[in-house]
Amino acid sequence: MDQQFNWNLFLQPYELAINGFIIKLESMKKQYVLKGKKNPIELITGRVKTPSSILEKAKRLNVGFHEIEEKIQDIGGIRITCKYESDVYHVYDLLSTRRDIEVILIKDYIKNPKSSGYRSLHLIVKYVVETLEGAKSIYLEFQIRTLAMHLWATIEHSLKYKYYRNIPENVKARLLETAKITAMLDVEMTKLQQEVETQENDHEDYELEWDINTIRRGNV
Repeated sequence: MDQQFNWNLFLQPYELAINGFIIKLESMKKQYVLKGKKNPIELITGRVKTPSSILEKAKRLNVGFHEIEEKIQDIGGIRITCKYESDVYHVYDLLSTRRDIEVILIKDYIKNPKSSGYRSLHLIVKYVVETLEGAKSIYLEFQIRTLAMHLWATIEHSLKYKYYRNIPENVKARLLETAKITAMLDVEMTKLQQEVETQENDHEDYELEWDINTIRRGNV
């Protein structure tokens, strides 16, 4: 490793990209509200990996120091949390049609959960950020998940570090069971959402029909 390597300079484009994208997504949320549309985005957060975390992952994946920028594709990460599973894929559709990013890889751990029980939708994208030296293309990772998925993933992540990535088998088994419970919760919440929306649509249809009949009777 080059002892003179400037990590602050290396990481700055990722910080610029994440800060900029959070502003864009928050603006998107506001547009949904102003237009009276159902907003699929609940929370937006971002992070840039620390140098120690980058080097640890590079070592674990046998990635050379000068290959980090190309092969460690989650140095910059943006997490989007949604209420419902259907919203996750709605957000994916929104991102995939944007002209400022290019989707390179999709990892759907919702349809195909990890063996640990982890569920989330991951996108690796290329994004061009403007720097003093000009345009620079970098990789970013988007993680899109429901609130239930996020709760499980947060706990599992903390346990990984508590046990130095060597979680005991009995704890792994319990995590897997809780992952199944959160998956069931997402299914039930989706059903509840659909039932509420159906009732709202029926109510709107009834109100419209009542207004039309009132007009026809000449009462308005």
